[in-house]
Amino acid sequence: MIRDKKDASLSKVTAQIGVWSALAVAARIGKHVLVGPLQFVNLPLLFTMLAGMLYGSSVGFGVGFLSFLVSDSIIGLGIWTLVDGGLAGAIGAIWARLRIKERVFIFVIAYLSTFLYDILTSWILYMIFGFPPTEAFVLGFVGLFLPVAGGGAVAIGPTTEATTSLLLSILAPRFLSERTYQ
Repeated sequence: MIRDKKDASLSKVTAQIGVWSALAVAARIGKHVLVGPLQFVNLPLLFTMLAGMLYGSSVGFGVGFLSFLVSDSIIGLGIWTLVDGGLAGAIGAIWARLRIKERVFIFVIAYLSTFLYDILTSWILYMIFGFPPTEAFVLGFVGLFLPVAGGGAVAIGPTTEATTSLLLSILAPRFLSERTYQ
């Protein structure tokens, strides 16, 4: 039972985290079922940045962490779950502080956010697996541009950044304009 404003606020934040995380998980699993593990869009990060923009840092962080935790529990858990979820959550919390509404700026900042996410997650994981920091960074950076899927996909990192950013730059202004009327 909700007793006061603080309880109502906590309930609202919890519900927002649950709804946006479920959307991110369903989208990621759906993409995984349809096209396999090939990464060409980061759907959990997309919904994390959007949720952060719309509902604040607590929701942004919660969606970032929970969406990777739940979807990885279906696809495959590992140390990457904590790294991916933690960094996605941090980016979601940062997006809550940004006050950008123009599509071009949303695209540019989202591209940089997703690029930073990809570099940092790879760098941290390579260091966890025993590579020295400089070598881990170089491997993480170069890995974004190397061919994958038997050579059928090249520069999948920049492709992922572009598609994720494009989707956010299309969705965010629509959601933001809807919120102003409520």
